[in-house]
Amino acid sequence: MFTAKDLKAFLSKTNPFKVLPPAELDQMAGRARSVSYGKSETIYTEGDDADSVWVLMKGRIQIFKYSSEGRPLAIESIAPGELFGTLCRMGGEGKQYPCTAIASTDSEVIQISDREFLNMYNRFPALVMGVCSLCSQRLQAVQGLSCSSQEPVEKRLAMLLLKLQKKHGGILPYTKRELAEQAGTTVETTIRIMSRFQKNGWIASSRGQLQLKSIEPIQKLVDSTC
Repeated sequence: MFTAKDLKAFLSKTNPFKVLPPAELDQMAGRARSVSYGKSETIYTEGDDADSVWVLMKGRIQIFKYSSEGRPLAIESIAPGELFGTLCRMGGEGKQYPCTAIASTDSEVIQISDREFLNMYNRFPALVMGVCSLCSQRLQAVQGLSCSSQEPVEKRLAMLLLKLQKKHGGILPYTKRELAEQAGTTVETTIRIMSRFQKNGWIASSRGQLQLKSIEPIQKLVDSTC
């Protein structure tokens, strides 16, 4: 269990909270709480009443939307230090979560009430600027996801690997099923393409993770035209 001191130390290094004065961070951390979730456990479900801001401390969270047929569509992977269930509600009614958040691994999150967050948001312009910057980044990511959906599967997977590399470095802690969900394809197709990448020497695969061994050919594939 993390203490208020632990939460303050983490938030002081996390966007957008790191701009807050120490005394305000003390107040926020004192009123926040850390919550543990096991692998595959749901943090919230699309349509649930929304009253909290969430920040991932440890682990990984997968964000899903569901199609009209009930098929899960992975739209985002949250890494430690990132907000979730928050930016998607800014500027609107924000009464319900528009997506589902599930722990991909054992995870630890910080839960901050909307009331506490909005209190700080309304009093500190620097926090507003930080939130706007994060919203812009997420919007660009969504636009990129929309554009990539028209690309061949091999290219989509290459784009996904480079995107995840920017977030996690050369070791990607993802299963092939998770990659398939994010690329919008089948596990079988993902396994086949990842095997091809591995034979080419671009990646190395082990249970639950991938190592990117050669970025340049993956980038060339992404830059290539259809």
